[in-house]
Amino acid sequence: MINFDDIFKQIKESTHTIHAIVSPLASNDLANVLLSLNQAPILAEYYKEVYEVTKNSHALLINLGTLNQSKLMGIKEGLKSAKENNIPIILDPVGASATKVRLETSLYYLKNYPIKVLKGNYSEIYSIYHKKLTTSGVDAKNIAKEEIIKICQDLATMYNTIVVASGKEDIISDGKETLLLKNGSPLLPKVTGTGCILGGIIAAAYSFEKNLNAIALAISILNIGAELAIKDKGMATFKISLLDQISLIDSKTIEERIIYEKL
Repeated sequence: MINFDDIFKQIKESTHTIHAIVSPLASNDLANVLLSLNQAPILAEYYKEVYEVTKNSHALLINLGTLNQSKLMGIKEGLKSAKENNIPIILDPVGASATKVRLETSLYYLKNYPIKVLKGNYSEIYSIYHKKLTTSGVDAKNIAKEEIIKICQDLATMYNTIVVASGKEDIISDGKETLLLKNGSPLLPKVTGTGCILGGIIAAAYSFEKNLNAIALAISILNIGAELAIKDKGMATFKISLLDQISLIDSKTIEERIIYEKL
């Protein structure tokens, strides 16, 4: 059984600054989730201040949702700063399976910057590996679990990173060790921004301990929170209840409920 006590204690007792360049669709919820976990979100993307903000942060989350030229300029400065100041970079290649510009941008970042965590849904990870588009939107298509596990392992080795593939079962691999996490709720994909929120929690947890266990904790905070959230009163209630459960969750609850497999 993975013991989360130490890292969870660090998160609850120490505050790290997490610089997140994300979609405005999810920015408010992501910031509130990080605050509820005792972390300090900052969502600067103006290119003239991004270098400084990233330099003074503990992690940089790059999310490719709602791209525009101004945001790309800000991302470029953030990545430059993270590379020069040894700030861990978490890349969420939203829509990399759907449009050429997102796929090529993701591949460029992976090639030219030290991405520490690559986190996407099955289709995004599949597209990055095969360097081809596979969907017409940001949602994942069905891909065999065994195939995506092997892709995660290969990508992790190829880019010297930790790969997270989110889906019905979540996969984490650093190329040597692979975890399969089986908690969650079918309602999660029906709430806009939960993938972005997960990226923020991963960035926060990874800023404390740079390993698979930290990422497993981050995923479990969201997934087990979703299991505990109210599900029978409508989607708005589920979303608010999910945010409540994330703020209330503790390591004991996670260790009692987590379902996972080491591959």
